[in-house]
Amino acid sequence: MRAILAEEIQKLRSGDTTAANVNAIVNASGKILTTVKMEIDYARLLGHTPDIAFIEAKGSKPKALPPTSKP
Repeated sequence: MRAILAEEIQKLRSGDTTAANVNAIVNASGKILTTVKMEIDYARLLGHTPDIAFIEAKGSKPKALPPTSKP
C-alpha cells in the first residue's frame, strides 16, 4: 500500500494524475486500514489470531494476539 501511495504522489508531482484521484486513493486506503484494525481488535477480543492476508509477511506464521485490557 505504501508503494501505491508513493507512486500516486509521484504521478501527482509529474502531472500524470489529479489531486482528486490521489485523494480518492488515500481515502480508500484509510478505510481499508480502518477495517484491518477493526478485524485485529475483534480477533483480540475473542482471543483469536486474525487471518488477514493483507498484512501477512511471506513465510511468517500468525501469532496469537494478547488480550487488551479495557478500563
